[in-house]
Amino acid sequence: MSTAVPGTAAHRAPVPARVGLVLAAVLAVGGIVTSVPQFADDPVVPVVNIVLSVLSLAAVPFAWGGAAWARVVVVVTCVLSALTGLPAFFVPGVPAEWIVAAAVGIVLSLIVAVLLFAGSRSQR
Repeated sequence: MSTAVPGTAAHRAPVPARVGLVLAAVLAVGGIVTSVPQFADDPVVPVVNIVLSVLSLAAVPFAWGGAAWARVVVVVTCVLSALTGLPAFFVPGVPAEWIVAAAVGIVLSLIVAVLLFAGSRSQR
């Protein structure tokens, strides 16, 4: 049974955007999972990561449905979450595994941004 209103076209996200949204959801879940053990060191950064990840997860279904504002929310939260990993490159004593994880997270967040914005361009 379809929930679409007769006479109106359903506006689903294009394929590149859907791939970006799945990747964004995976990054958000990963952000929540990796932030929980960090509460012992400094509670500020993990709380910021969890809030950004929850906002991103909340916007994904709306973006999947084609809402442009939700795509912007997903991109902004992914990029801001990735920026919280930048200190790993500058703070001395950070383990190499964390630096690699931060680099992978930043690259994947940029890929999400490109996929979501490329999808919105192709829809026009």
